[in-house]
Amino acid sequence: MLPAHLEKALTDVELHFNAVSAALVSGEPQALTTASAVLRQAAIDFSALLQRLTPGDVQHQDLKPRLTQISNGLVLQRESLLRRTALVEMALDTVVPTAPDATYAQTGGPYASLGRQTGAFKYLAA
Repeated sequence: MLPAHLEKALTDVELHFNAVSAALVSGEPQALTTASAVLRQAAIDFSALLQRLTPGDVQHQDLKPRLTQISNGLVLQRESLLRRTALVEMALDTVVPTAPDATYAQTGGPYASLGRQTGAFKYLAA
């Protein structure tokens, strides 16, 4: 059994991790934002706690498997967020397609391009 302060910190991180997973499944962006911010703060607090651990706490046999489980879960959450981002970008591209041509003339050199000639001045270029 882990020491009480370490058990509480790990339980908090796991609880917030599960909240982020639930928000990912639900698809609610506000819930995901809130849950992610709370998980981030819990991870920061846990990281500060790890800096203060004694060598006996660090080498406890129950600590490493739980940390591995959390880190593997975070990798899966990151992949899910990347997939969701790609899906949202594809949907957004369907709703608001990109314009095929630019509104203004393309620049040809380092300073600008020549203007399109109208034909009024056959020997001068603007």
